[in-house]
Amino acid sequence: MSDETNEPKESRTPKFDGKPPAPTFERATAKLTIGSADKGEEKNTVTAQYNPQELQIDQNVPWKKPDAANQTGSQKAPKGGDDPIALEFTGAEGRTMTVELLFDAAEKGGPRTVVITDQIAILETLARVRDPKSKEENFRRPHQCVVTWGKKGLPSFQCVIESLSTKYLMFDRDGTPLRAKCTVKLKEAHALDKPLPDKKKK
Repeated sequence: MSDETNEPKESRTPKFDGKPPAPTFERATAKLTIGSADKGEEKNTVTAQYNPQELQIDQNVPWKKPDAANQTGSQKAPKGGDDPIALEFTGAEGRTMTVELLFDAAEKGGPRTVVITDQIAILETLARVRDPKSKEENFRRPHQCVVTWGKKGLPSFQCVIESLSTKYLMFDRDGTPLRAKCTVKLKEAHALDKPLPDKKKK
């Protein structure tokens, strides 16, 4: 005797109501990017081959013990100056972000190896001075960057590259890099350009 039920096959098939199913992990379709925020430099953009497993964002909040010895004239020593645990706020600082990017051409079906060197070259370009011989101040500095990760991900992060470390993990027989990991440390920055000097001043 057959173990099959008499239930119609169509009743065991999920019905389609005309609307595509919502993706389970919508953010996974978006790739993290690091690119230049300077005008005309949009081509200098790196897109993660594999999204990082984690992002580290640090916020330094500077505090120090009041220095009563530096108070002069009519200024009074700050309250709690003799208190060993009294602190004063010395000013806000920008956040820092650390991200690791893996580039891999060794896996079967992966991108061409040239992608690895090209992507690393763009990161190095973003960390270098744009044009050291330029007369314009905003060209005699590295790029201002922006980090984005999808419309529903983290808010865009305006920054500069504070440090870049590249570790090559695998090579082909001819010495061509097949796998590399870049650790990028970014410092939050919304404005970089210095005010132009007053031409009236000699």
